[in-house]
Amino acid sequence: MRWMMKIIKIMRITILLRIIVGIASVILFATTSGFTATKEPITIGVERSPLLALVIIAEDQGFFSKQGVDVKVKYYASGKLALNGMFSGEVELATPAETPIVFGSFERMDFSIVATIGSSDNEPKIVARKDRGIQKPGDLRGKPIATQKASAVHFFLHSFLIKHGLSGKDIKLSFKHPDELVPALANGEIDAFSMREPYVSRAKALLRDNIVVFDERGLYLKTYNLVAFIAFVKDKPQAVKNVLQALIKSEEFAKKYPKQSQKIVSNKIGVKESEIAGLWPDLRFEVSLGQSLLISLENEARWAIRNKLTERKKIPNYLNFIYSDALEAVKPRGVTIIR
Repeated sequence: MRWMMKIIKIMRITILLRIIVGIASVILFATTSGFTATKEPITIGVERSPLLALVIIAEDQGFFSKQGVDVKVKYYASGKLALNGMFSGEVELATPAETPIVFGSFERMDFSIVATIGSSDNEPKIVARKDRGIQKPGDLRGKPIATQKASAVHFFLHSFLIKHGLSGKDIKLSFKHPDELVPALANGEIDAFSMREPYVSRAKALLRDNIVVFDERGLYLKTYNLVAFIAFVKDKPQAVKNVLQALIKSEEFAKKYPKQSQKIVSNKIGVKESEIAGLWPDLRFEVSLGQSLLISLENEARWAIRNKLTERKKIPNYLNFIYSDALEAVKPRGVTIIR
């Protein structure tokens, strides 16, 4: 009987060794072949703006994949259209400015702001034709001017006019799709438009010396924000954290390699690298959730209500639109909202 027990013991040891060798072989294969577990597929809606450099860099450098998410970036003509794309189910995440978020909040409460990922107080511009007698801001009085309705550039136009003693009643305001603005300016349908890159550079390329560009540093702090449905952040909290970690990697990359970052952005959005370099000092790339975002949302909601751009009469509580759990988990110092 003893010899039988020894045989059984040897057989058990042999089987255990085979299992260990098998597991080791699988690990070795995974390591040497580059095999990884299935990554979470996510589609992010983005406009081609230098201020969205963190997403562009993360896509280019493979930071999303390294954080375990299979991200596909879908490009839109504006952040407002990207947000609409999320609402219609085309993408899981969107990156609008705060103004489209305000107008979205008047209609629904099923989405959240996950983080701000880019900001600038000198991004939108007013682009005008010199041959229509426009040399200074006051010359915009009575002129046909277009912009995208209910967007950040619409709010900037409003703020710019007030700064220079004008109002919406002092101009002939019309609304167009972003891609219609440059052709409309070039063919003389409008005398000016309010927009940002890459449309400013496109207008310069077409009209050359017949163009004047107005900016107003410090007038308006524009932010781009990562937004998702509440159901998405609840169902896939780790995926949201992974996306944020990839964007934080981009933040570090942009600080360490500004020239390379500018080249990446230039290639993606179709604006000359020299133009991007000129804009770069005005752009802030940081993954955060700050108190200033709440103030901007409230101010722009007040503007929309006063100018009858919505039927709503009450400003929403924008704390209800903030999802801070993911950012607090991966970058707690980035959350400075007072709650």
